[in-house]
Amino acid sequence: MERRLVAVVWLVAFCMGAGLGCSNSHAEETSPRYGGSYRVPLLNNPPTLDPAYVQDMYGVAVVQQLFDGLVRFGPDLYVVPALAENWQVKDKGKTYRFFLRKDAQFHDGRPVTAKDAAFSITRLFRTDPKPTILPHLLKISGAAEYRDGTANQVSGLEVENDSTLSIHLIEPYAPFLVALGMYQAKVVPQEVVHRDAKAFGQRPVGNGAFRFVDWRPNKNIRLQGFDRYYGGKPFLDEINYIIYPGINIEAVFQDFTQGRLEEMEVYGEFLEALKKQKDLKWVHRPSLSLQFYGINCQHPRLRSRELRLALTKSIDRKELMTQVYGNLDEPANQILPPGLPGYNPLQEGVVVNVEASRKHLEEAAGESDSRAPLEIISNSQSQYAQAELKFVQEAWGALGIEAEPKFLPDWSEFEQFIQSESVQLYRYVWFADLPDPDDFLRSLFASDSQFNYMGYHDEQVDQLLQTAVAEIDPVRRASMYNDIQAKILETAPLIPISHFSINMVYQPLVNDVEVSALGAHTTLYHRVWLQKNPPQ
Repeated sequence: MERRLVAVVWLVAFCMGAGLGCSNSHAEETSPRYGGSYRVPLLNNPPTLDPAYVQDMYGVAVVQQLFDGLVRFGPDLYVVPALAENWQVKDKGKTYRFFLRKDAQFHDGRPVTAKDAAFSITRLFRTDPKPTILPHLLKISGAAEYRDGTANQVSGLEVENDSTLSIHLIEPYAPFLVALGMYQAKVVPQEVVHRDAKAFGQRPVGNGAFRFVDWRPNKNIRLQGFDRYYGGKPFLDEINYIIYPGINIEAVFQDFTQGRLEEMEVYGEFLEALKKQKDLKWVHRPSLSLQFYGINCQHPRLRSRELRLALTKSIDRKELMTQVYGNLDEPANQILPPGLPGYNPLQEGVVVNVEASRKHLEEAAGESDSRAPLEIISNSQSQYAQAELKFVQEAWGALGIEAEPKFLPDWSEFEQFIQSESVQLYRYVWFADLPDPDDFLRSLFASDSQFNYMGYHDEQVDQLLQTAVAEIDPVRRASMYNDIQAKILETAPLIPISHFSINMVYQPLVNDVEVSALGAHTTLYHRVWLQKNPPQ
């Protein structure tokens, strides 16, 4: 988990922006053009291309091009129309009424209907393994009964006509709409899946900007632009996913530098060599993640709020990122990562202040024995983890606080220990299951959350979280989560360290790629174009 280069955006060394809108080339075309094959590395064979059963980022990368859902995420991760051209929210957030586009069709020429959309959601309740969005979909009326086998259909899914689908929830739940934008909720053709579900995962019939052509295991997966796509014909003729089984990043690097790929992820060992190539386009942005040190607020050594604040304010995150991670990751001064609705770049958050740390430590003297060593539990023993922990030890050592790292490389043992009363501090990374602030704040800090290993408890925060999850106005809701985050940080139940980053590099001829904070594997290539056909 140390160097997972998973997604506000800046283009490293060359230009600013959310996508590839600039280049060093003096002969650059300025208007999009049609044509060309776009070659993308895929570091393993996906087991399936059926959205309901995809469990890996390799399958997600391809599914994103083949299928659309009712909604999708815009560059700012707000929910925007896809197969549903618009929708209504009724009954104070308990009913969503979707109006499907009449010009949307599957790649076999069949129209996309509300019946297909209802089927695509229904099948997820009995899919094995369970999709990660299942808890959110279980907010649909009758979903639990259908999943348990006590009902033959989901009562909350109402197909009004071919182009209108109403979904009724048991209670207002704002993340529901976000869940419909995830890849598992893509709309599939009911008739084709019923005919042969297993074959569908190997030769899918989608409704997205690109259609499936062929799949040669361990070789490539080829997609072709779909001319009748409701969003307009793609600029690219095809996408060719070149498969590198076993995550052969050395072969990816070689092929990219020799012009046989249009893009690649930037791995630390190749960074310096890539920098020497001229005119490449770089993208670096934080992903929806948070690396942090969780603090057991119920431990006798750490019940003091002042001590926790002293620990938090003494770590210079920017310097840590420079010294240890080569600035490939982003320093974190908040809980919510950049790119997530609710993140406020103007919010101060946690600011390094050694003098303030000393004052907090003085005030904590009467509350806790701050001279006793503190134990930090880490699952990773990598060189990065050890260098990071040494940096933290030195920062706290300057305050007279001794820290002792302890490594538990067995994940089950590590998880068991951080849930015990004995844990003091633990090193952890949280990745968003879906792009919603509730996925961070409720999951980590709600009193009844199974992931609240910090023993954090605040009745007011619990109530605010309950109110925010039911708020359907996105601007008001974002403001509410900002306030909740600020209140949590006031008591320092955790120490934000960094947001893991997406680091991508592209050939000079590539234009208009927008990299999502969900990860480079969720990139949509519908509007990507090449200045000219790349060398073959």
